[in-house]
Amino acid sequence: MARIAPFRGVRYTLPDVRLCVAPPYDVITPPEREQLRQFPYNITHLTLPESYDLAAQLWQRWQNEGVLQAELSPVMYLLEQHFAHPTTGERRQRLALVCLMALEEYDAGVVLPHENTQARAKEDRLRLLRATGANLEPIYGLVEGGLLPALEELAHTASIVTEVEYPDGWHRLRRIEDTAAIERLSALVASARVWIADGHHRYETCLQYRRERRAAEGVPAELQPYDWLMVALTSLEDPGIVILPTHRVIPQASEQALRRLPQYLAQWFEVHPATPQESVASLRAGASRRGFAVVMQGGRALTAWLKEGISPETLVSGEHSATYRRLDVNLLQALVLEPLFGITQHHLERAEGIRYTRDEAEAIEWVMQGKASVAFLLNPPTVQEVREVALAGEKMPPKSTYFYPKLLSGLVMRGFVA
Repeated sequence: MARIAPFRGVRYTLPDVRLCVAPPYDVITPPEREQLRQFPYNITHLTLPESYDLAAQLWQRWQNEGVLQAELSPVMYLLEQHFAHPTTGERRQRLALVCLMALEEYDAGVVLPHENTQARAKEDRLRLLRATGANLEPIYGLVEGGLLPALEELAHTASIVTEVEYPDGWHRLRRIEDTAAIERLSALVASARVWIADGHHRYETCLQYRRERRAAEGVPAELQPYDWLMVALTSLEDPGIVILPTHRVIPQASEQALRRLPQYLAQWFEVHPATPQESVASLRAGASRRGFAVVMQGGRALTAWLKEGISPETLVSGEHSATYRRLDVNLLQALVLEPLFGITQHHLERAEGIRYTRDEAEAIEWVMQGKASVAFLLNPPTVQEVREVALAGEKMPPKSTYFYPKLLSGLVMRGFVA
């Protein structure tokens, strides 16, 4: 089902690659962008350029000057990420196969999305793609099948070509040159489906670019360079996959709603008063249960666990799968945020009247310092839940998945003409 292939990766030749790389374009704040761009060859000059034409000029100039260099022959790569879980501190390793993947429309059922995209962001990436003719950053996907043992074996045998220590951990890129190994990896993925974890906008941009090019060229019978995109694929079975929660914080809420909240929640939840710190500990310990924690001003907090005998699927309305309706974030939205605080889907998508953070300490601090009225702390969804929602043809709720760590941009790139 998923067709993958080796490619002539384009990589930096400079001695200190750490100065060249950056997080993905869509998680970089304006101050971070300015700091990264102080180095004249940082990847953000391409991924977050001053203009699309300038990005195209730099892409060609850096190759002409030897700052960037393509592989002599097509290869695949193994990306190792060694990191500490930001919540528990536990040491983790995550493996990903970096390769080309043939583009597939979503309705083919080979590549499955799990979140919605915005037209403005896709237009930005499309204009950059048209200008550069390059995949400057890989999208990140989760793949079925028995890929993990093969990647674990290659982690001991494939040669290291780049290694970078970054604030979120070590990122090590290994080159896979052996033809038999590449054929084996391709065969393992051939019957698999791929779930997009990060990069929905870039994937859909590549689909649109392919439509444009194929229409202009009379729909060629053979696959063309623009029919492929660069991906990093992690096995769904990889124990190093980490999804972080995104907590909901309401800056301004009425005192009446806050006073009513504990009794209101008691209709469906076991409500346990606690300190903010106790509520965080209880939330983590109860990760297998349905519920959330609440922190209010004055040091008030509680945990809310769904009562035994209440089926979560019955509490969320709409034509949704059982998995979707069971998600903690949807229970919170359907039962609390919208009916009690007036936070609709419109507000969620536009971050109006609500703030988001992945740092529970930051959420609590905002409330304790009077910068917010109430914080709702969540456990993250599981990989299996993300998979099942996508299989049902649905999208996860806004701001509900954050895969950690992100892929570093700049470790390897891919030009349509190398």
